[in-house]
Amino acid sequence: MSKRRSLGVVLTKIKSGSEQTDLVIRNLTNIGELGLEAEEIEVTTLDDDGKVFIGGGLDAGELTFSGFTDDDHETDLEALYALVQSQAVEDFTLVFPSGSKWEFEAYVKMFKEAESEVNGVRGFTGSLRISGIPEFTKATPSA
Repeated sequence: MSKRRSLGVVLTKIKSGSEQTDLVIRNLTNIGELGLEAEEIEVTTLDDDGKVFIGGGLDAGELTFSGFTDDDHETDLEALYALVQSQAVEDFTLVFPSGSKWEFEAYVKMFKEAESEVNGVRGFTGSLRISGIPEFTKATPSA
């Protein structure tokens, strides 16, 4: 089985309301983990030999991202900054070069200009707090 490269992954906020276009979060250098984690509920009784647990609610957590800034895409960064202020839950997609994708609702929980340093490149970091259960769609094989 061949492995797949990460290069070419695209994170997008899908247009809504009066917006004219989708917001593609460009120049990314890192995208964090995406999936589900079950909370645990302890149900241990005095009769048990050890601690006993059952699964609780599912939590998709946060999707972190970071990248470089450039003059051509500062409008996109302004849009992310506005989204962190609005705290509006929006539709996002994470699409892989193979065609598989994650679709989820989230709000921009954090957006920051990265640390500046001598001989460095301006960058940014951010995180999306996922609301609900993300949906994964596998790539359809080409005919």
